[in-house]
Amino acid sequence: MSVDGMSAASLESCHELRLEIDSRLECVTPLGICLHALAKQLGFDDMNAYQIQTCCVEAINNAIIHAYAGEPGHPVRVHWQTQGDELIIEIQDRGRAMTTPPPEHEPAPDAENGRGWWIMRQWMDSAEYRDRGELHGVRLRRRIDGLGNRA
Repeated sequence: MSVDGMSAASLESCHELRLEIDSRLECVTPLGICLHALAKQLGFDDMNAYQIQTCCVEAINNAIIHAYAGEPGHPVRVHWQTQGDELIIEIQDRGRAMTTPPPEHEPAPDAENGRGWWIMRQWMDSAEYRDRGELHGVRLRRRIDGLGNRA
């Protein structure tokens, strides 16, 4: 398996990647496909790679829709790294910061918002919002159990 012509060996030895898209929703799907391939390369099975991809896509969509109010022309960054047996993914933007913390509980079935955070918290080991002044976003963590499945 390869990502953009990179061999499996070069991907395994790369512990950190930085990706960036423009704040346009049509850019999210190709980035999500790339993140799924990266998760598979770490040994995650299809279901776990899908969960990681979905959590990242939710965070990226939130950055575009909420932080940038859907306005194109702004960067959304993904910082993908492995540290020991842990995958850490940060999705960052320079748009409007969240003013209220994400909900801790499952949203009501008829709620219009809040499912993305709930999904991220269910499928990742942790999902936290980080505000560092002009730069803010989501930090996702997922343990790699050696088989690539969620521990």
